[in-house]
Amino acid sequence: MSYNIVFKLFKDTISISKIKKEVDYESLNNTNIIDVKDLKFSNDYIRENFELVSNFLNVIIIKHNIKTVQINNLEIADICLDLVNEWEHIEKVYFKPDKVINLDIVLKLLESKNIREIDCYNMNHYLIERLDLNKAIKVNTRYNYDFVSNFMLENKLASYSDFYYKKSITIKKEFDEEEIEDFRIFMALNDRLRHIKVLAYSNELLTTIIEEILKYKKENIVIEIVEENNDLNMIYNSVAYIKKQHKKDFEEYNIIFKLAYSKEYKKRNFLKEINFKLCMALLVFIILIGLATVSFNYYKQYKDEQIINEQIEEFENIISESEEFVTIDNNETDIEYIGPEKNTTSTTTKKKSNYKSAYYVNYSQAFQKLLKKNDDTVGWLEVNNTRIKYPVVQADTNSYYLNRDFNKKKNSMGWIFMDYRNDPVDLDRNTIIYGHNIKTGIMFGTIKTMFNTSWYKKATNQIITFNTPTKNMKWKIFSIYQIKATEDYLKNDFESNEEFNKFIKMIKKRSIYNFKVDVKDSDKIITLSTCFSHTTRHVIHAVLVEEEDPNVK
Repeated sequence: MSYNIVFKLFKDTISISKIKKEVDYESLNNTNIIDVKDLKFSNDYIRENFELVSNFLNVIIIKHNIKTVQINNLEIADICLDLVNEWEHIEKVYFKPDKVINLDIVLKLLESKNIREIDCYNMNHYLIERLDLNKAIKVNTRYNYDFVSNFMLENKLASYSDFYYKKSITIKKEFDEEEIEDFRIFMALNDRLRHIKVLAYSNELLTTIIEEILKYKKENIVIEIVEENNDLNMIYNSVAYIKKQHKKDFEEYNIIFKLAYSKEYKKRNFLKEINFKLCMALLVFIILIGLATVSFNYYKQYKDEQIINEQIEEFENIISESEEFVTIDNNETDIEYIGPEKNTTSTTTKKKSNYKSAYYVNYSQAFQKLLKKNDDTVGWLEVNNTRIKYPVVQADTNSYYLNRDFNKKKNSMGWIFMDYRNDPVDLDRNTIIYGHNIKTGIMFGTIKTMFNTSWYKKATNQIITFNTPTKNMKWKIFSIYQIKATEDYLKNDFESNEEFNKFIKMIKKRSIYNFKVDVKDSDKIITLSTCFSHTTRHVIHAVLVEEEDPNVK
């Protein structure tokens, strides 16, 4: 059946209707006759000249800034939507007839790239969901179901679109059987729920709510329970039990409980709340201060350690510059004889060796440079296979170098220093050297490695170098142990040989390993001491086994 289609403009809407009146084709292109606010085309003409009509109407739509199309007859919905899908400015379609929108119309709507909203009398729920999920098109329906349930009335749930898009609901009283069924229908249809407010609490009501939430796997929902006229203890106990029972589900779906207190309750508990908030604020303040302090200390330690590492690098350069190539008289392959046999009186020439060791570092030259930098310098300490390679200093007290570096600048890393009671020239029977146990390994931070079996059982590791400006010396470890904080091993002067021998016997007995090294009453020893913790110490004792005067050729 041939019919005509009328296009009329009303503000920001273009209305499309079906009429029986014939169109005067001769006047269609006569711009003196065409009324752009009331255009008529036959259905056949639109089909045969679809692109022409579509573009013509699109110009009018753009010119008048039209966003909405009103379709007044569902019989022409098919051709209307074909046109609408070509008009990029159209965002909303309004179906005026009080009829249900069918699947064919929905399929046409799914072809659109621009429509964002639809108003209609009614549409099946699964079609609303399809439009929403596939195209994010919101559907508003006018049909109101004749629900008598208080739950439906109070939450204004009168249509499918209300069911589907509702984000928040309020439950004012405990459900009866009819309301339970309505609530279940709502939960089955809804896809936007985020908030449930409960005014009249009961365990049964909360159980029903949770069952439906989990049944339909609803996510990101806040259940707000109002305190007024409800038993707080019952709420606390029930919610705690339910949260424990469904802990995994609540974590997976992000279900949150919230308790809303009334003004009267807040007024009654105002002072308690203020005190609690003050305590919390104070606690947060203390934590922030603590974090700031810790952060500052870490930063300070980091900067202090950078300074120490720069000084260590400088000392390495001083030692490197003081190393000398030496001539070694032996039968190695680096000795070359020229002339007759060895037992003749002819001259022989020896080739210099490339061998270097601590014995052949010119420490006199190194000490000259170190003393210029710090006149407290009394020695050089070096322990094999550790990071201990430092100049040793001595002050008037043992506290001075606890927080000063080699350059006498404030530094939390401190420095390696000799006990202020010791004689740095002639050395006492027990010369004591201290240093901090720094976790990163500087100072005495690697003494802990000396307690590994693989370290202290190796013979070359058992020899310690400790030199002074007047003597080059080798010391052999005879005792190594960890002990609770005590000062009994920090004795440097002994009234008799018997007292010294008794002291040696005590510190040998503490050793974790028997080094089988004899210490005579005429010997001298050195002690390395550092903190393992606040209450324990790491201690190393070594006896002098070699010494030479570097100034004697």
